[in-house]
Amino acid sequence: MEIVEASLSDLESFFEYIGAQLLENADDDSPLFQPISKESCHISDEFKAKFQDSFKYSVGQHGWRKLWVIKDSNEKVVGHIDLRHHKDAYKFHRVLLGMGVDSRIRKQGLGIKLIECVTQFCSQNPAIDWLDLNVLSDNLPAKNLYLKSGFKIIGEMTDCYRIEGKNVSETLMTLCTKNHA
Repeated sequence: MEIVEASLSDLESFFEYIGAQLLENADDDSPLFQPISKESCHISDEFKAKFQDSFKYSVGQHGWRKLWVIKDSNEKVVGHIDLRHHKDAYKFHRVLLGMGVDSRIRKQGLGIKLIECVTQFCSQNPAIDWLDLNVLSDNLPAKNLYLKSGFKIIGEMTDCYRIEGKNVSETLMTLCTKNHA
């Protein structure tokens, strides 16, 4: 397995992988990792467009996003990590992180390797000082991965979402990327 920066040609496999991930989000036996209902666990055209359009922009430009994927021996995407800008005008020194790994290959250190990949990218980019993420508070495996990778919890929004009649809280975490320089 290898981690590579994604190209436009990787998006079809990426969208298949994300679609499978979203089906797991609807699984009753797993903690939610996306703040969406079971009925909404599908890839929208808007979601696809955000990733497709991001290839038009450079880091620092409004609309930019970087995507790295884990490919298996058949070139199939089985994990990802992405960075994107904050929408607020004065937050361009901070980026938002999103990530996931196919459940069949978790607990092999791939999540740590994905985070190392983006922290290295951020530490080499003088415009990026902070890596931020939101994680659903009940998703303890993800929270523990981020804590192990050096992220700090800076707050929790209790009852942030109401999904299928359940109150779902969200934890905000951050990492100063200049610690990795």
